[in-house]
Amino acid sequence: MSLAVSRRPVVHRGALASPGERRGGHPVLHRRDVEVLRFLGEQYCARVDQLEMLTGCGPRTVQRILARLSSAGFITTAALIGGEPRWAIPTSSGMAAGGTGFGIWRPRIGLMAHVAAVNDVRLHVQSRAPSTEWIPERVLARERRAGDHLPDGVAITEGQRVAIEVELTVKSQARVNAILDELSDRFDTVLYFCASGPHRQLTELSASGRWPKLGVRELPSVRELQ
Repeated sequence: MSLAVSRRPVVHRGALASPGERRGGHPVLHRRDVEVLRFLGEQYCARVDQLEMLTGCGPRTVQRILARLSSAGFITTAALIGGEPRWAIPTSSGMAAGGTGFGIWRPRIGLMAHVAAVNDVRLHVQSRAPSTEWIPERVLARERRAGDHLPDGVAITEGQRVAIEVELTVKSQARVNAILDELSDRFDTVLYFCASGPHRQLTELSASGRWPKLGVRELPSVRELQ
């Protein structure tokens, strides 16, 4: 599916427009709309509560943003996991409006826990250090050399390139060792955010002293950040 759109969105900096408002035949976008679309494109998709954290807005304001973007055809929303907030998923037009240039991505239930965890980690890192540049996995994939391991993101802070890994399950020892060897060669720091099982595994590896660049953290939750 082509990312091209025939009508370019207008970025509006004034008061909030009503959902679906158009000027000169073009859908109206505000700075916050573009911020949301860019985040969605870079991170595949996001839960509504994560977008509240991203924008610093309350639920009602975020719902207005999503209603406007949905009316313009830039996103769809769906309840993908029972008991969790709805997800916002960019359409091909939304990807183009966000300026990322990525192709459309279809949610798969088996991947949503990992997508959510990576979103939480990015929001956590950038809330603690707002000047940190985050390079998402989708950008890294464009630049990856054949055979390179792809981290979940790279944070650039104070001139240091930090490989970010988000781990929800325990991998084989051989696999983890190989990843740590490679990432330690390529980056200034390797930082793992882990669920309880892999946290124990990675903490033991960090204590071994074999990978002095390795840091291990518990998974943050956007609900704890708000």
